Amino acid sequence: MTRPKSPTRTLTSILVEGGIVNESQVEQALARQRETGSLIGETLVELGFTSEENIGWALSKQLGIPYVDVRPEAIDVEQVRRVPEPVLRRIQAVPLFGSRSELTVAMADPTDQDAIQELRQIVGGALSLVIGSPGSLRRAIDSVYGAKKRAPMAETTHAHAGGDGTAEPPPRDVVWDRAGTNFLMFHLHTARKMGASEVHFTPIESGLSIHYRTDKGLEPQATERPEAAIYLRARLAVLGIFDLEGTSDLMSQGALAADVGPDRMVLHVSHCRAASGIATVIRLSPRPTQVPELNALGVSPIAEAEIRDMVEGPEGIVIVHGPPRSGGSIVLASLAALAAHAHRRMLAIEPSLVTPYPEQVTRLTFGKREDALATWADLVVGQGVDVAILDDVLHGDSIQEALCGASVGRLLFVRTDWLDGKALLRYLAGTRHGRAVFADRPFALLGLGNSRLEGARVWSGAEERAGGMSAIILTDEDRDKIQNGTSA
Repeated sequence: MTRPKSPTRTLTSILVEGGIVNESQVEQALARQRETGSLIGETLVELGFTSEENIGWALSKQLGIPYVDVRPEAIDVEQVRRVPEPVLRRIQAVPLFGSRSELTVAMADPTDQDAIQELRQIVGGALSLVIGSPGSLRRAIDSVYGAKKRAPMAETTHAHAGGDGTAEPPPRDVVWDRAGTNFLMFHLHTARKMGASEVHFTPIESGLSIHYRTDKGLEPQATERPEAAIYLRARLAVLGIFDLEGTSDLMSQGALAADVGPDRMVLHVSHCRAASGIATVIRLSPRPTQVPELNALGVSPIAEAEIRDMVEGPEGIVIVHGPPRSGGSIVLASLAALAAHAHRRMLAIEPSLVTPYPEQVTRLTFGKREDALATWADLVVGQGVDVAILDDVLHGDSIQEALCGASVGRLLFVRTDWLDGKALLRYLAGTRHGRAVFADRPFALLGLGNSRLEGARVWSGAEERAGGMSAIILTDEDRDKIQNGTSA
C-alpha cells in the first residue's frame, strides 16, 4: 500500500477549508478546549458545530486517508495492548490489525505529528493510518480496557442512543483507500475473528453486499459502497488474481498466502461475472508450516500402509485434487513428503505456491487450467520426472489422458470432481484407452470428509476437522471386475 503523505495542515484549517466549520466556530471551540482539555475535533462536535462523520469525511477527502467505522469486534486485542491505555485515550487512536512489517492504526486526528511519532516509537515499526471517529475509538478502547467514566456532556455528542443510555454508532458507509489494502485486510481480519471460512462480495443495486460463511451459514455484514468492489479487485490484482473487468471471461481464480495478525492463511479467490457486476468469493484456510501425517488426516492404518507402499515405488505418480477448501492441498503435501527420496525427481504443476511441499519438489505455476492441460505431459517427459504432482489440473474426461501418459506409472487421485470414486473407475474402463488405463497399474483414490467444507471448523485441529478420509485402493480383483463390466 502506498502510504499517504504526512499531513502538514492542522485539523481546523482542513475543516475550515472544506466548509465544515467557520473561523468563528473554531475560535469558540479553542476557548472551550482550554477549559476542558478535550481534543479540538471532539470539542467542535460537543458544541454542535459539526458531526464526527463530517470531520472524518473532510479529513479523508483532504488527506487521502481512509475513513473507517471502527467496530470493537473487528479489532485485534493483542495489537491494541501493544500501546498503553493512557496513550490511546490521550491521542484518540486504536491499532486495528497488523502484519510482521506494518501496523494499521485508526486515529481521530491524523494531522497530529507528535502523536504519530509517539506511536512509531512505541510499536517500533511502520504505521498505516486510517481515520476513525472519536466515539467509535472510545468504544473500541473500552472493549479492551474497560469503560472509563467521563463527564455527562461527553456522552451527548451523538444523535442516537441505545436503551441503556450508551451512544450507538450511526450507520455509515466506509470510505476506503483506492488501493484496496485496508478494505481487504479489514474483512479478512473480521472474518477470521468470527471463525468464517468464506467472505462473499456480491454487487447489488444499492451497493456491495457482504456475507461471511460461519457454522451458522452466510451471515450478512454492513453493505459497502459500489466502488469498494473495484478497490477490492484492484488489490487482489496486485497480489496476482486476474481481474475480469474489461474482458469477456466468465471467471478467474487463484490462491495466495497472507498474514492476518498472527495467523498465516491461504486465500482462495474466485471472481465471477454476474448480471449485477463481478462477484468475488474469498475462501480462508490455515496455512500450516508443518505437513501432517496421513493418519492425522483420517486415513485408516491399512489404507495408509498401502498408500505408503505405492508412493515409495519407483514409477511416477499423478496426483490431483479438487475444491480448494476441501483441504486437498494438505493431503498432496503429505503424499509428496512420503514420495520424496534423494534420487527422485519431483515436479508439482499447481495454480499457486501455497502448498507446503518438501524442498525437493520443483514447482511450476499456471494461470489457467487449460494451459496446464496442454503442457503437463511434455513437461513431465521433458523434465525427466519420477514423481508428477498435478494440483487442480485434471477434471472429468481429461483424467484418461493422464493415465495414458508414457511416463506415468503408479496413480493416486485426491478429491477429483468425480465424487463417486468407483463410478470414475467404471467410466475410465469404458474409454477408448481403457485397457491402457488399467494395465497393471496400482491405483488409489482419496476423498475428504465434508466436515472441512463449512464455517469455523476449518480452524479446528487436524484430527477434528478431518472427519475421516475415504480411500479406494484398486486391487487386481477390482480391476478384473471393472474391466468385465461387473460391480467392483
